Amino acid sequence: MNYTSVVRVLAFLMLILAGCAASATLLAWALGETSQLISFGATTLGISVFASSVLLLAPKPSRRARPSDALAVVLLWWFLAPVAASLPFIFGVANNSVTVALYEAASCITTTGHSILQFPEAWPVSLLYWRGLLHLLGTYAAIIMAAGVFAAINLGGPGVHRTVLFTLPESSYFDAMPRIAIAVGVMLSITIGFILLLLLVSGVPPVRALADAVSVISTGLVLPDAVRALPPNPVAEIVMAAGLMIGALGLAVWLPLRIGAVKSALTDPETVVFFALMLVFAAALIPVGISLDTGLSWSLSNLSTSGIPLSQAARDANVPLTIAVLPALIGGSALSAAGGIKIARFIVLGQRAGQEFRQLGYRRSILSFRFRDRELDERSVIGVWVYFIVYAAALFSVMAILSFFEIPFEDSIRLSIGALTNSGGLIAQATEGLSSLGQLLLAIAMVLGRVEILTVLPALSLSFWRG
Repeated sequence: MNYTSVVRVLAFLMLILAGCAASATLLAWALGETSQLISFGATTLGISVFASSVLLLAPKPSRRARPSDALAVVLLWWFLAPVAASLPFIFGVANNSVTVALYEAASCITTTGHSILQFPEAWPVSLLYWRGLLHLLGTYAAIIMAAGVFAAINLGGPGVHRTVLFTLPESSYFDAMPRIAIAVGVMLSITIGFILLLLLVSGVPPVRALADAVSVISTGLVLPDAVRALPPNPVAEIVMAAGLMIGALGLAVWLPLRIGAVKSALTDPETVVFFALMLVFAAALIPVGISLDTGLSWSLSNLSTSGIPLSQAARDANVPLTIAVLPALIGGSALSAAGGIKIARFIVLGQRAGQEFRQLGYRRSILSFRFRDRELDERSVIGVWVYFIVYAAALFSVMAILSFFEIPFEDSIRLSIGALTNSGGLIAQATEGLSSLGQLLLAIAMVLGRVEILTVLPALSLSFWRG
């Protein structure tokens, strides 16, 4: 392990978080929100001093960084960032608990978005701004992590994180990251700006338009009451639906659209399957009395793991639990901020199953299957199966622990799947009476879901940190 590189990169990332807190400090000062001004100021100062000290004291790395070093940075950042980001939710909120603040920060930065904070009156504007910043930061980090770190450590696997943005450099691994960071930053800025403009034109108030634009692209819930807040008008509903599609598909559509390859964006395997799943889940709701258009709105909201209600009927739809949790479990593209197991993995397993059926007639036939112009082998399929097994084990473990907190069985299903798939809409239906330990468990589950669980396993081995 190249500890020097890991520590220096981690300190630099913490300085970015401090910069975000500094902008919230200025907003709190401009609005006269004294409590938040103090809390954001203390957060900015504390993180800045600590991270700057690390950068100054840590020597420059003597050897090049490897993908395993990047994985260490990712794991440490995703578990430390919610702790640092929780400070404004502790000191800026009267009589608030540490576990509630940690839950709030983890929920925002993993783009789960569900809130359990309560205010006697309206939320301070600077704290709402902080929620939005954490959603943006989490989206940015999640996509860079998938396109860079996960792509690097899974070069021999199914290629679900493969992208033209990443090539493994001959020099230090971190030399490849600025190119990805710049490209993702530009695409996020353009997309959010375009959605914001359309919402403003459709008559949505500026603050609400900005919050909704960030919410749909991050597939999160920036506004604390977003699970109940409907689009202000039909035009805004259409714009938000389009934004959710882009947010759920991420780089699968962003990269082709960047070069004007509209056909490639529409025919990408994950895009095709995403729309097919929308139709399948919408059709599955017809027998329970939910119309096709309402079902499509509901399917889009839940496949994107956002939980944003696109219509009154979709919000009030009485969906059976067995169907309600399936879209979130599947999730969106592997190169997006959406949670879930990811569509790409289901495609790989589906293609492998199809290969088996074709071989039933003649067992000695030699067949192969491809994903995004890459021929896959048994090793790729085994890797996907291992991921499914680990994901199922994580779900069972969270459900089992929740049972000790006297959580009803159906609620424990919603909470465990909602946390591990970063789906705030599912969690919002089952958090009543959740204890402090339950809140902490869900916060950890949210982070595990964001880092895709399987990547945590190497960190449990001492050899990973000694290498």
